[in-house]
Amino acid sequence: MPLQDQASIWSDLAIKTLDVSSGTVPPGSVLSETELTANLLLLAGGGQGRLVMNGGDCRIQAFFACHAAKGSAFTLTAGAESIHYTVITYKAVQMADAAHEQFSQRKHPLYTSFVHRLELPAGLHQAAEEIEAKWNRGEGLERFHVNALLQGMLYELMMEVERGRGGAGPDMVDIVTAYIAGHYRQELELKELAALAGCSARQLQRRFKQEKLLGPMEYVIRLRMESAQRMLRHTDAPISEIAERTGYRDMYYFSRAFKKVYGVPPQLYRRSAAAVGTGELPAYNGLSDHFAASYESLQGPVICHMRGEYGVTAAPRRIAVLDVQYADHLLALDVAPAGSVGTGSSTSLQFPQYIRDRLKATEMTGSYEYPDLEAVERLQPDLIVCTEVHAPHYERLSRIAPTLMFRRNESWQTILRLFGIITGKQARAEAIIADYHRRTALLSGELAAVLAGQSVALIRPRESLVRVHTASHRTGAVLYRDLGLPAPLFVADTSDTAYHIPVDRLPAVHADHYFLLSSERVQDEISATEQSTRIMLHAKEQPQIYAVDAATWIGCYGPTGINYIVDQVEGMLLA
Repeated sequence: MPLQDQASIWSDLAIKTLDVSSGTVPPGSVLSETELTANLLLLAGGGQGRLVMNGGDCRIQAFFACHAAKGSAFTLTAGAESIHYTVITYKAVQMADAAHEQFSQRKHPLYTSFVHRLELPAGLHQAAEEIEAKWNRGEGLERFHVNALLQGMLYELMMEVERGRGGAGPDMVDIVTAYIAGHYRQELELKELAALAGCSARQLQRRFKQEKLLGPMEYVIRLRMESAQRMLRHTDAPISEIAERTGYRDMYYFSRAFKKVYGVPPQLYRRSAAAVGTGELPAYNGLSDHFAASYESLQGPVICHMRGEYGVTAAPRRIAVLDVQYADHLLALDVAPAGSVGTGSSTSLQFPQYIRDRLKATEMTGSYEYPDLEAVERLQPDLIVCTEVHAPHYERLSRIAPTLMFRRNESWQTILRLFGIITGKQARAEAIIADYHRRTALLSGELAAVLAGQSVALIRPRESLVRVHTASHRTGAVLYRDLGLPAPLFVADTSDTAYHIPVDRLPAVHADHYFLLSSERVQDEISATEQSTRIMLHAKEQPQIYAVDAATWIGCYGPTGINYIVDQVEGMLLA
Protein backbone atom coordinates (compact mmCIF):
# COMPACT_ATOMS: atom_id res chain seq x y z
CA MET A 1 0.00 0.00 0.00
CA PRO A 2 1.53 3.41 -0.97
CA LEU A 3 2.56 5.51 2.02
CA GLN A 4 0.25 8.37 1.14
CA ASP A 5 -2.73 5.99 1.22
CA GLN A 6 -1.96 4.71 4.72
CA ALA A 7 -3.92 7.49 6.42
CA SER A 8 -4.74 6.27 9.91
CA ILE A 9 -1.43 4.55 10.67
CA TRP A 10 0.35 7.88 10.35
CA SER A 11 -2.20 10.23 11.91
CA ASP A 12 -2.42 8.00 15.01
CA LEU A 13 1.35 7.80 15.51
CA ALA A 14 3.35 9.81 18.06
CA ILE A 15 7.11 10.40 17.72
CA LYS A 16 9.25 10.74 20.87
CA THR A 17 12.97 11.53 20.55
CA LEU A 18 15.15 9.74 23.12
CA ASP A 19 18.71 10.76 22.24
CA VAL A 20 20.76 12.50 19.54
CA SER A 21 24.51 12.22 19.00
CA SER A 22 27.10 12.48 16.22
CA GLY A 23 30.62 11.31 15.59
CA THR A 24 33.13 9.81 13.17
CA VAL A 25 34.08 6.21 12.46
CA PRO A 26 37.81 6.29 11.54
CA PRO A 27 39.14 4.05 8.73
CA GLY A 28 38.96 0.41 9.78
CA SER A 29 37.01 1.18 12.96
CA VAL A 30 33.57 -0.05 13.95
CA LEU A 31 30.30 1.44 15.23
CA SER A 32 27.91 -1.22 16.53
CA GLU A 33 24.70 -1.68 18.51
CA THR A 34 23.08 -4.91 19.73
CA GLU A 35 19.47 -5.51 20.76
CA LEU A 36 18.27 -1.95 20.35
CA THR A 37 15.72 -0.88 22.96
CA ALA A 38 14.21 1.72 20.63
CA ASN A 39 14.19 2.67 16.96
CA LEU A 40 17.42 4.14 15.61
CA LEU A 41 18.00 6.41 12.61
CA LEU A 42 21.60 6.65 11.40
CA LEU A 43 22.50 9.27 8.78
CA ALA A 44 26.04 8.93 7.42
CA GLY A 45 28.22 10.19 4.64
CA GLY A 46 31.70 11.00 3.44
CA GLY A 47 33.17 7.52 3.08
CA GLN A 48 32.73 3.88 2.22
CA GLY A 49 32.37 0.78 4.31
CA ARG A 50 30.26 -2.24 5.23
CA LEU A 51 27.03 -2.46 7.18
CA VAL A 52 25.82 -5.68 8.75
CA MET A 53 22.26 -5.45 10.11
CA ASN A 54 20.17 -8.34 11.39
CA GLY A 55 22.38 -10.79 9.51
CA GLY A 56 22.26 -8.90 6.21
CA ASP A 57 25.58 -7.64 4.81
CA CYS A 58 25.86 -4.74 2.36
CA ARG A 59 28.48 -2.37 1.04
CA ILE A 60 27.68 1.29 1.54
CA GLN A 61 29.13 4.47 0.09
CA ALA A 62 28.35 8.17 -0.26
CA PHE A 63 25.36 9.40 1.78
CA PHE A 64 23.04 6.76 3.21
CA ALA A 65 20.43 6.27 5.90
CA CYS A 66 20.08 3.21 8.09
CA HIS A 67 16.78 2.75 9.91
CA ALA A 68 17.01 0.02 12.57
CA ALA A 69 13.82 -1.04 14.33
CA LYS A 70 13.65 -1.88 18.03
CA GLY A 71 15.38 -5.21 18.76
CA SER A 72 17.74 -4.89 15.77
CA ALA A 73 21.53 -5.19 15.79
CA PHE A 74 23.97 -3.58 13.38
CA THR A 75 27.71 -3.12 12.83
CA LEU A 76 29.12 -0.34 10.65
CA THR A 77 32.76 -0.73 9.59
CA ALA A 78 34.53 2.17 7.84
CA GLY A 79 36.68 1.43 4.81
CA ALA A 80 39.65 3.50 3.65
CA GLU A 81 37.94 6.79 4.56
CA SER A 82 36.22 8.03 7.71
CA ILE A 83 32.43 7.92 7.89
CA HIS A 84 30.71 10.85 9.60
CA TYR A 85 27.36 10.08 11.20
CA THR A 86 24.43 11.35 13.25
CA VAL A 87 22.41 8.88 15.35
CA ILE A 88 18.87 9.58 16.57
CA THR A 89 17.05 7.09 18.81
CA TYR A 90 13.31 7.49 19.13
CA LYS A 91 10.03 5.77 19.89
CA ALA A 92 7.10 5.55 17.49
CA VAL A 93 3.99 4.92 19.57
CA GLN A 94 0.46 4.27 18.37
CA MET A 95 -2.12 6.24 20.35
CA ALA A 96 -4.20 4.15 22.75
CA ASP A 97 -7.51 4.61 20.90
CA ALA A 98 -6.07 4.18 17.40
CA ALA A 99 -7.65 1.70 14.99
CA HIS A 100 -5.02 -1.03 14.65
CA GLU A 101 -7.01 -3.38 12.54
CA GLN A 102 -6.33 -1.55 9.27
CA PHE A 103 -2.56 -2.07 9.32
CA SER A 104 -0.47 -4.51 11.33
CA GLN A 105 2.10 -2.79 13.53
CA ARG A 106 4.74 -5.24 12.36
CA LYS A 107 4.28 -3.97 8.81
CA HIS A 108 4.42 -0.29 9.67
CA PRO A 109 7.39 1.36 7.89
CA LEU A 110 8.68 2.78 11.19
CA TYR A 111 8.78 -0.71 12.69
CA THR A 112 10.97 -2.08 9.88
CA SER A 113 14.73 -2.00 9.27
CA PHE A 114 16.27 -0.90 5.98
CA VAL A 115 19.27 0.80 4.35
CA HIS A 116 18.65 3.54 1.81
CA ARG A 117 21.04 5.57 -0.34
CA LEU A 118 19.91 9.20 -0.10
CA GLU A 119 18.88 10.90 -3.34
CA LEU A 120 19.10 14.45 -1.93
CA PRO A 121 21.14 14.16 1.26
CA ALA A 122 21.77 17.85 1.88
CA GLY A 123 18.30 18.59 3.29
CA LEU A 124 18.22 15.57 5.61
CA HIS A 125 21.73 16.21 6.92
CA GLN A 126 20.90 19.86 7.54
CA ALA A 127 17.80 18.80 9.47
CA ALA A 128 19.90 16.32 11.48
CA GLU A 129 22.34 19.11 12.43
CA GLU A 130 19.46 21.30 13.57
CA ILE A 131 17.96 18.45 15.59
CA GLU A 132 21.28 17.81 17.32
CA ALA A 133 21.80 21.50 18.11
CA LYS A 134 18.34 21.86 19.64
CA TRP A 135 18.66 18.59 21.54
CA ASN A 136 21.96 19.64 23.09
CA ARG A 137 20.45 22.89 24.40
CA GLY A 138 18.40 20.74 26.78
CA GLU A 139 15.49 23.19 26.93
CA GLY A 140 11.88 21.99 27.09
CA LEU A 141 10.56 23.97 24.14
CA GLU A 142 13.61 23.18 21.98
CA ARG A 143 13.27 19.45 22.64
CA PHE A 144 9.56 19.70 21.88
CA HIS A 145 10.55 21.16 18.50
CA VAL A 146 13.01 18.27 17.98
CA ASN A 147 10.09 15.83 17.80
CA ALA A 148 8.47 17.91 15.05
CA LEU A 149 11.74 18.14 13.09
CA LEU A 150 12.31 14.41 13.41
CA GLN A 151 8.80 13.74 12.16
CA GLY A 152 9.52 15.89 9.10
CA MET A 153 12.82 14.10 8.52
CA LEU A 154 11.15 10.70 8.72
CA TYR A 155 8.52 11.90 6.25
CA GLU A 156 11.19 12.95 3.71
CA LEU A 157 13.07 9.68 4.18
CA MET A 158 9.97 7.49 3.81
CA MET A 159 8.93 9.32 0.64
CA GLU A 160 12.41 8.72 -0.84
CA VAL A 161 12.18 5.04 0.02
CA GLU A 162 8.69 4.86 -1.50
CA ARG A 163 9.89 6.45 -4.73
CA GLY A 164 12.73 3.94 -4.92
CA ARG A 165 10.48 0.93 -4.38
CA GLY A 166 7.41 2.07 -6.27
CA GLY A 167 6.96 3.78 -9.60
CA ALA A 168 10.58 4.91 -9.81
CA GLY A 169 11.85 1.47 -10.77
CA PRO A 170 14.42 2.75 -13.28
CA ASP A 171 16.09 4.77 -10.48
CA MET A 172 16.82 1.50 -8.69
CA VAL A 173 18.41 0.13 -11.84
CA ASP A 174 20.33 3.36 -12.50
CA ILE A 175 21.84 3.29 -9.01
CA VAL A 176 23.03 -0.29 -9.36
CA THR A 177 24.21 0.19 -12.96
CA ALA A 178 26.35 3.17 -11.97
CA TYR A 179 27.78 1.30 -9.00
CA ILE A 180 28.63 -1.76 -11.10
CA ALA A 181 30.36 0.43 -13.70
CA GLY A 182 32.77 1.66 -11.04
CA HIS A 183 33.25 -1.63 -9.19
CA TYR A 184 32.85 -4.49 -11.68
CA ARG A 185 36.52 -5.43 -11.25
CA GLN A 186 35.84 -6.18 -7.58
CA GLU A 187 33.91 -9.04 -5.98
CA LEU A 188 30.21 -8.22 -6.09
CA GLU A 189 27.22 -10.11 -4.76
CA LEU A 190 23.55 -9.76 -5.63
CA LYS A 191 22.52 -9.14 -2.02
CA GLU A 192 25.02 -6.27 -1.77
CA LEU A 193 23.62 -4.63 -4.90
CA ALA A 194 20.07 -5.11 -3.64
CA ALA A 195 20.92 -3.44 -0.33
CA LEU A 196 22.46 -0.53 -2.22
CA ALA A 197 19.21 -0.13 -4.16
CA GLY A 198 17.09 -0.47 -1.00
CA CYS A 199 15.16 -3.51 -2.19
CA SER A 200 15.21 -7.30 -2.07
CA ALA A 201 17.43 -9.35 -4.37
CA ARG A 202 14.35 -10.66 -6.14
CA GLN A 203 12.98 -7.15 -6.75
CA LEU A 204 16.32 -5.97 -8.13
CA GLN A 205 16.63 -9.02 -10.37
CA ARG A 206 13.17 -8.42 -11.83
CA ARG A 207 13.58 -4.64 -12.31
CA PHE A 208 17.07 -4.97 -13.75
CA LYS A 209 16.01 -7.58 -16.25
CA GLN A 210 13.08 -5.41 -17.35
CA GLU A 211 15.40 -2.46 -18.02
CA LYS A 212 18.59 -4.14 -19.23
CA LEU A 213 17.25 -7.47 -20.55
CA LEU A 214 19.72 -9.33 -18.32
CA GLY A 215 20.27 -9.73 -14.58
CA PRO A 216 22.63 -7.59 -12.49
CA MET A 217 25.30 -10.30 -12.14
CA GLU A 218 25.08 -11.00 -15.88
CA TYR A 219 25.63 -7.27 -16.40
CA VAL A 220 28.76 -7.46 -14.22
CA ILE A 221 30.08 -10.29 -16.39
CA ARG A 222 29.29 -8.38 -19.58
CA LEU A 223 31.32 -5.35 -18.45
CA ARG A 224 34.20 -7.60 -17.41
CA MET A 225 34.19 -9.37 -20.77
CA GLU A 226 34.02 -6.11 -22.73
CA SER A 227 37.03 -4.82 -20.80
CA ALA A 228 38.90 -8.10 -21.37
CA GLN A 229 38.06 -8.05 -25.06
CA ARG A 230 39.51 -4.54 -25.44
CA MET A 231 42.74 -5.50 -23.70
CA LEU A 232 43.09 -8.67 -25.79
CA ARG A 233 42.65 -6.71 -29.01
CA HIS A 234 44.71 -3.64 -28.20
CA THR A 235 47.40 -4.63 -25.66
CA ASP A 236 50.07 -7.28 -25.20
CA ALA A 237 49.17 -7.89 -21.54
CA PRO A 238 49.39 -11.56 -20.46
CA ILE A 239 46.10 -13.45 -20.14
CA SER A 240 46.68 -13.87 -16.40
CA GLU A 241 47.05 -10.11 -15.97
CA ILE A 242 43.89 -9.42 -18.00
CA ALA A 243 41.99 -11.93 -15.88
CA GLU A 244 43.11 -10.22 -12.67
CA ARG A 245 42.36 -6.74 -14.00
CA THR A 246 38.81 -7.76 -14.85
CA GLY A 247 38.05 -9.28 -11.46
CA TYR A 248 39.04 -12.95 -11.90
CA ARG A 249 41.63 -14.52 -9.61
CA ASP A 250 41.30 -17.89 -11.34
CA MET A 251 42.55 -17.73 -14.94
CA TYR A 252 40.81 -21.01 -15.81
CA TYR A 253 37.44 -19.62 -14.66
CA PHE A 254 38.12 -16.41 -16.61
CA SER A 255 38.84 -18.41 -19.78
CA ARG A 256 35.60 -20.37 -19.39
CA ALA A 257 33.60 -17.17 -18.87
CA PHE A 258 35.23 -15.50 -21.89
CA LYS A 259 34.59 -18.50 -24.14
CA LYS A 260 30.96 -18.58 -23.08
CA VAL A 261 30.52 -14.97 -24.28
CA TYR A 262 32.75 -14.88 -27.39
CA GLY A 263 32.75 -18.55 -28.41
CA VAL A 264 36.54 -18.99 -28.27
CA PRO A 265 39.18 -18.94 -25.48
CA PRO A 266 41.00 -15.63 -24.85
CA GLN A 267 44.27 -16.68 -26.49
CA LEU A 268 42.55 -17.82 -29.70
CA TYR A 269 40.46 -14.63 -29.74
CA ARG A 270 43.66 -12.56 -29.56
CA ARG A 271 45.30 -14.47 -32.44
CA SER A 272 42.15 -14.17 -34.58
CA ALA A 273 41.85 -10.43 -33.93
CA ALA A 274 45.50 -9.93 -34.87
CA ALA A 275 45.03 -11.89 -38.10
CA VAL A 276 41.90 -10.03 -39.17
CA GLY A 277 43.12 -6.59 -38.11
CA THR A 278 41.00 -3.50 -37.54
CA GLY A 279 41.22 -1.93 -40.97
CA GLU A 280 38.15 -3.40 -42.57
CA LEU A 281 34.94 -1.41 -42.69
CA PRO A 282 31.64 -3.31 -42.54
CA ALA A 283 29.81 -3.80 -45.80
CA TYR A 284 27.27 -1.13 -46.60
CA ASN A 285 23.63 -2.20 -46.36
CA GLY A 286 21.78 1.07 -46.51
CA LEU A 287 22.12 4.36 -44.63
CA SER A 288 22.85 3.93 -40.93
CA ASP A 289 21.00 5.78 -38.17
CA HIS A 290 23.84 8.31 -38.08
CA PHE A 291 24.19 8.53 -41.88
CA ALA A 292 28.00 8.28 -41.68
CA ALA A 293 29.18 5.16 -43.51
CA SER A 294 30.99 3.94 -46.62
CA TYR A 295 30.76 1.15 -49.15
CA GLU A 296 32.64 -0.04 -52.21
CA SER A 297 31.09 0.45 -55.65
CA LEU A 298 32.38 -0.50 -59.09
CA GLN A 299 33.61 3.07 -59.46
CA GLY A 300 35.37 3.12 -56.09
CA PRO A 301 34.60 4.05 -52.44
CA VAL A 302 31.36 5.89 -51.68
CA ILE A 303 30.87 8.04 -48.56
CA CYS A 304 27.32 8.20 -47.16
CA HIS A 305 26.40 11.41 -45.33
CA MET A 306 23.28 13.22 -44.17
CA ARG A 307 22.50 14.72 -47.57
CA GLY A 308 23.37 11.83 -49.85
CA GLU A 309 26.46 10.07 -51.20
CA TYR A 310 29.89 11.20 -52.36
CA GLY A 311 31.95 9.05 -54.71
CA VAL A 312 35.70 9.20 -54.06
CA THR A 313 37.51 9.28 -57.41
CA ALA A 314 40.67 11.11 -56.31
CA ALA A 315 41.97 12.62 -53.09
CA PRO A 316 40.81 16.28 -52.86
CA ARG A 317 43.64 18.80 -52.62
CA ARG A 318 41.78 21.78 -51.11
CA ILE A 319 39.35 20.92 -48.30
CA ALA A 320 37.35 23.52 -46.36
CA VAL A 321 35.89 22.49 -42.98
CA LEU A 322 33.20 24.31 -41.00
CA ASP A 323 34.00 22.63 -37.67
CA VAL A 324 37.47 22.66 -36.05
CA GLN A 325 37.15 18.99 -35.12
CA TYR A 326 37.42 18.20 -38.84
CA ALA A 327 40.60 20.29 -39.09
CA ASP A 328 41.97 18.12 -36.28
CA HIS A 329 41.00 14.93 -38.18
CA LEU A 330 42.78 16.10 -41.33
CA LEU A 331 45.92 17.18 -39.47
CA ALA A 332 46.09 13.78 -37.77
CA LEU A 333 46.24 12.31 -41.30
CA ASP A 334 48.98 14.82 -42.24
CA VAL A 335 46.60 16.82 -44.45
CA ALA A 336 46.27 20.56 -43.80
CA PRO A 337 42.83 22.01 -44.66
CA ALA A 338 42.75 24.94 -47.03
CA GLY A 339 40.26 26.71 -44.78
CA SER A 340 38.67 26.21 -41.38
CA VAL A 341 36.40 28.04 -38.99
CA GLY A 342 37.90 29.20 -35.69
CA THR A 343 36.82 29.33 -32.07
CA GLY A 344 36.11 32.20 -29.71
CA SER A 345 34.08 35.38 -30.09
CA SER A 346 33.47 37.17 -33.38
CA THR A 347 36.08 39.81 -32.47
CA SER A 348 38.81 37.36 -31.44
CA LEU A 349 38.54 34.25 -33.60
CA GLN A 350 41.50 31.89 -33.47
CA PHE A 351 42.37 28.26 -34.00
CA PRO A 352 42.60 26.01 -30.93
CA GLN A 353 45.95 26.31 -29.17
CA TYR A 354 46.87 22.65 -29.45
CA ILE A 355 46.71 22.64 -33.31
CA ARG A 356 47.33 26.33 -34.04
CA ASP A 357 50.94 25.94 -35.14
CA ARG A 358 49.94 23.38 -37.77
CA LEU A 359 47.26 25.65 -39.28
CA LYS A 360 49.50 28.57 -40.25
CA ALA A 361 48.73 28.10 -43.95
CA THR A 362 45.01 27.59 -43.32
CA GLU A 363 42.59 30.44 -44.04
CA MET A 364 40.11 31.48 -41.33
CA THR A 365 36.51 31.17 -42.53
CA GLY A 366 34.46 32.64 -39.69
CA SER A 367 33.13 30.67 -36.72
CA TYR A 368 31.24 27.42 -36.40
CA GLU A 369 27.94 29.20 -35.71
CA TYR A 370 28.56 31.98 -38.26
CA PRO A 371 30.73 30.71 -41.14
CA ASP A 372 32.00 33.27 -43.66
CA LEU A 373 30.59 31.78 -46.87
CA GLU A 374 32.27 34.38 -49.07
CA ALA A 375 35.64 33.42 -47.57
CA VAL A 376 34.84 29.77 -48.27
CA GLU A 377 34.00 30.65 -51.87
CA ARG A 378 37.28 32.56 -52.32
CA LEU A 379 39.21 29.44 -51.29
CA GLN A 380 37.94 27.58 -54.37
CA PRO A 381 37.85 24.28 -52.46
CA ASP A 382 37.26 20.93 -54.14
CA LEU A 383 35.49 19.53 -51.02
CA ILE A 384 33.59 21.09 -48.09
CA VAL A 385 32.75 19.31 -44.82
CA CYS A 386 30.05 20.68 -42.50
CA THR A 387 27.54 19.57 -39.83
CA GLU A 388 23.77 19.65 -39.49
CA VAL A 389 24.05 23.14 -37.96
CA HIS A 390 24.95 24.39 -41.44
CA ALA A 391 21.84 22.95 -43.09
CA PRO A 392 20.51 26.47 -43.98
CA HIS A 393 23.70 27.05 -46.00
CA TYR A 394 23.90 23.63 -47.62
CA GLU A 395 22.53 24.60 -51.04
CA ARG A 396 24.94 27.51 -51.37
CA LEU A 397 27.86 25.42 -50.14
CA SER A 398 27.02 22.67 -52.64
CA ARG A 399 27.23 25.19 -55.48
CA ILE A 400 30.78 26.05 -54.39
CA ALA A 401 32.03 22.44 -54.15
CA PRO A 402 30.83 18.92 -53.25
CA THR A 403 29.70 19.15 -49.63
CA LEU A 404 29.55 16.42 -47.00
CA MET A 405 27.30 16.91 -43.97
CA PHE A 406 27.85 14.80 -40.84
CA ARG A 407 26.22 14.94 -37.45
CA ARG A 408 28.41 16.97 -35.15
CA ASN A 409 28.15 14.32 -32.43
CA GLU A 410 29.22 11.49 -34.72
CA SER A 411 31.97 9.24 -33.36
CA TRP A 412 35.39 10.72 -34.08
CA GLN A 413 36.61 7.25 -35.02
CA THR A 414 33.91 6.88 -37.66
CA ILE A 415 34.73 10.28 -39.15
CA LEU A 416 38.48 9.60 -39.09
CA ARG A 417 37.98 6.35 -41.01
CA LEU A 418 35.87 8.18 -43.61
CA PHE A 419 38.46 10.94 -43.90
CA GLY A 420 41.08 8.21 -44.33
CA ILE A 421 39.14 6.86 -47.32
CA ILE A 422 38.67 10.34 -48.80
CA THR A 423 42.38 11.24 -48.52
CA GLY A 424 43.79 7.79 -49.26
CA LYS A 425 45.16 7.49 -45.71
CA GLN A 426 43.16 4.49 -44.43
CA ALA A 427 46.18 2.78 -42.88
CA ARG A 428 47.12 5.93 -41.01
CA ALA A 429 43.56 6.33 -39.70
CA GLU A 430 43.44 2.73 -38.45
CA ALA A 431 46.83 3.09 -36.75
CA ILE A 432 45.63 6.19 -34.87
CA ILE A 433 42.49 4.40 -33.68
CA ALA A 434 44.41 1.27 -32.66
CA ASP A 435 46.92 3.38 -30.69
CA TYR A 436 44.07 5.12 -28.89
CA HIS A 437 42.39 1.83 -27.93
CA ARG A 438 45.71 0.41 -26.73
CA ARG A 439 46.46 3.47 -24.68
CA THR A 440 43.05 3.79 -23.02
CA ALA A 441 42.86 0.06 -22.31
CA LEU A 442 46.14 0.19 -20.38
CA LEU A 443 45.41 3.51 -18.72
CA SER A 444 41.97 2.38 -17.55
CA GLY A 445 43.62 -0.33 -15.45
CA GLU A 446 46.06 2.15 -13.88
CA LEU A 447 43.26 4.60 -13.10
CA ALA A 448 41.07 1.86 -11.59
CA ALA A 449 43.87 0.87 -9.22
CA VAL A 450 44.46 4.46 -8.10
CA LEU A 451 40.81 5.52 -7.79
CA ALA A 452 39.69 2.30 -6.08
CA GLY A 453 36.05 3.03 -6.84
CA GLN A 454 36.17 6.80 -6.19
CA SER A 455 33.76 8.50 -8.56
CA VAL A 456 34.45 11.17 -11.17
CA ALA A 457 31.99 13.81 -12.38
CA LEU A 458 32.12 16.06 -15.44
CA ILE A 459 30.34 19.37 -14.78
CA ARG A 460 29.91 22.67 -16.59
CA PRO A 461 28.47 25.83 -14.98
CA ARG A 462 26.11 27.53 -17.43
CA GLU A 463 24.15 30.67 -16.60
CA SER A 464 22.22 29.84 -13.40
CA LEU A 465 22.50 26.04 -13.72
CA VAL A 466 25.17 23.36 -13.72
CA ARG A 467 25.33 20.65 -16.36
CA VAL A 468 26.31 17.24 -15.03
CA HIS A 469 27.38 15.28 -18.10
CA THR A 470 26.71 11.58 -18.63
CA ALA A 471 28.38 8.84 -20.68
CA SER A 472 26.10 9.80 -23.59
CA HIS A 473 28.05 13.05 -23.92
CA ARG A 474 31.10 12.78 -26.17
CA THR A 475 33.58 13.79 -23.48
CA GLY A 476 31.65 11.74 -20.94
CA ALA A 477 32.12 8.72 -23.21
CA VAL A 478 35.89 9.26 -23.13
CA LEU A 479 35.87 9.35 -19.32
CA TYR A 480 33.30 6.68 -18.48
CA ARG A 481 33.52 4.26 -21.41
CA ASP A 482 37.02 4.55 -22.88
CA LEU A 483 38.84 5.12 -19.58
CA GLY A 484 36.34 3.26 -17.39
CA LEU A 485 36.21 5.97 -14.72
CA PRO A 486 33.52 5.32 -12.07
CA ALA A 487 30.55 7.66 -12.50
CA PRO A 488 28.75 8.99 -9.41
CA LEU A 489 25.51 7.23 -8.54
CA PHE A 490 23.80 10.53 -9.45
CA VAL A 491 24.85 10.03 -13.09
CA ALA A 492 22.56 7.32 -14.43
CA ASP A 493 22.98 5.36 -17.65
CA THR A 494 20.77 7.49 -19.88
CA SER A 495 20.47 8.72 -23.44
CA ASP A 496 20.52 12.33 -22.22
CA THR A 497 23.93 13.97 -22.49
CA ALA A 498 23.52 15.93 -19.24
CA TYR A 499 21.40 16.71 -16.20
CA HIS A 500 20.74 20.38 -15.47
CA ILE A 501 20.64 21.20 -11.76
CA PRO A 502 20.79 24.35 -9.59
CA VAL A 503 24.15 25.09 -7.99
CA ASP A 504 22.82 24.38 -4.50
CA ARG A 505 22.01 20.80 -5.55
CA LEU A 506 25.64 19.99 -6.38
CA PRO A 507 26.15 18.09 -3.08
CA ALA A 508 23.64 15.54 -4.37
CA VAL A 509 26.13 14.55 -7.09
CA HIS A 510 28.62 13.53 -4.38
CA ALA A 511 31.61 12.75 -6.58
CA ASP A 512 35.14 12.36 -5.26
CA HIS A 513 36.71 14.10 -8.27
CA TYR A 514 35.22 16.85 -10.46
CA PHE A 515 36.40 17.91 -13.90
CA LEU A 516 35.00 21.44 -14.04
CA LEU A 517 34.60 22.71 -17.59
CA SER A 518 35.65 26.33 -17.30
CA SER A 519 35.11 29.13 -19.81
CA GLU A 520 37.60 31.43 -18.11
CA ARG A 521 39.94 31.52 -21.12
CA VAL A 522 37.15 32.72 -23.39
CA GLN A 523 35.56 35.18 -20.95
CA ASP A 524 38.81 36.40 -19.31
CA GLU A 525 37.09 35.96 -15.96
CA ILE A 526 35.24 33.34 -13.96
CA SER A 527 31.45 33.60 -14.32
CA ALA A 528 29.26 34.07 -11.26
CA THR A 529 27.81 30.56 -11.68
CA GLU A 530 31.25 29.01 -11.95
CA GLN A 531 32.41 30.93 -8.89
CA SER A 532 29.35 29.73 -6.94
CA THR A 533 30.02 26.17 -8.13
CA ARG A 534 33.58 26.21 -6.80
CA ILE A 535 32.48 27.69 -3.48
CA MET A 536 29.70 25.13 -3.09
CA LEU A 537 32.01 22.19 -3.83
CA HIS A 538 34.71 23.37 -1.46
CA ALA A 539 32.23 24.12 1.30
CA LYS A 540 30.17 20.94 1.14
CA GLU A 541 32.36 18.02 0.14
CA GLN A 542 36.05 18.98 -0.17
CA PRO A 543 36.52 16.85 -3.31
CA GLN A 544 39.35 17.13 -5.81
CA ILE A 545 38.46 19.78 -8.40
CA TYR A 546 40.26 20.08 -11.75
CA ALA A 547 39.42 23.13 -13.85
CA VAL A 548 39.80 22.33 -17.55
CA ASP A 549 39.23 24.41 -20.67
CA ALA A 550 35.63 23.98 -21.84
CA ALA A 551 36.38 25.06 -25.41
CA THR A 552 38.80 22.15 -25.83
CA TRP A 553 36.94 19.52 -23.82
CA ILE A 554 33.56 20.32 -25.41
CA GLY A 555 34.33 21.53 -28.93
CA CYS A 556 37.47 19.73 -30.12
CA TYR A 557 36.73 16.11 -30.94
CA GLY A 558 39.41 15.16 -33.39
CA PRO A 559 42.10 12.60 -32.54
CA THR A 560 44.52 15.24 -31.26
CA GLY A 561 41.87 16.85 -29.06
CA ILE A 562 40.66 13.53 -27.66
CA ASN A 563 44.21 12.45 -26.81
CA TYR A 564 44.83 15.86 -25.27
CA ILE A 565 41.87 15.22 -22.93
CA VAL A 566 43.27 11.79 -22.07
CA ASP A 567 46.66 13.41 -21.38
CA GLN A 568 45.06 15.80 -18.91
CA VAL A 569 43.04 13.07 -17.19
CA GLU A 570 46.18 10.96 -16.80
CA GLY A 571 48.24 13.88 -15.50
CA MET A 572 45.62 14.99 -12.98
CA LEU A 573 44.39 11.66 -11.60
CA LEU A 574 47.77 9.91 -11.54
CA ALA A 575 49.74 12.90 -10.24
